[in-house]
Amino acid sequence: MTSGPVRPDDPMRHSGAVYCDEHGRWECRHNSKRSHERCHAPAVRGTDTCTDHAGKPTEVLKAQGEANLLAWSTLLAGDARPLDLSRTVMDQLRVAVMRAELYGGLLRDQVIEAKAAGLVGSSEEVRGLVRVEAAERDRVVRFVKVAHDMGIDERQIELQQEQAQLVTGAFMAALQVVSGLLPADRDLMVRTFLAGLGRGPEVIAGQAAS
Repeated sequence: MTSGPVRPDDPMRHSGAVYCDEHGRWECRHNSKRSHERCHAPAVRGTDTCTDHAGKPTEVLKAQGEANLLAWSTLLAGDARPLDLSRTVMDQLRVAVMRAELYGGLLRDQVIEAKAAGLVGSSEEVRGLVRVEAAERDRVVRFVKVAHDMGIDERQIELQQEQAQLVTGAFMAALQVVSGLLPADRDLMVRTFLAGLGRGPEVIAGQAAS
């Protein structure tokens, strides 16, 4: 139950976590094995549990919480029902795959261009792309795990990834065949593609974009 000053638009109202008046935060609903009283550790955003009581890796739990928050977003907008959670998870998986594939393609292009120019070592642009690609690859792994935990069919998960790879591959191929494309125009096209996917800050040529 919640007895504290919880805003009506707080999505955690739908999580099952307990609002603690003493600590002024949402906390784990499970009982402590030592005290046999409710655990007062903070609940991971979008879930009803702390990391100790989750029974799964923290990053996977956070991905689950993120999917929950997205699913509940329609309730905050006044709709009667939340989004389907399994569809939300698959949508986030698809976005993560597309972003990872795009950053990977940009990274390969940067390396090829550097070699063609006879450059040695990694530029800041390449290092930036390495970081964001790795982050998206990790995100893919987390959402695959969430999908498995939800019992989503393995083939459906694979198809979602394959379709995302095809879309991003087609986009990268289109960039390659457009002749005379200025770097600024190329960056604009990539930014527009990423903006259509949503979720998080973008990084083009190793630089964070607002």
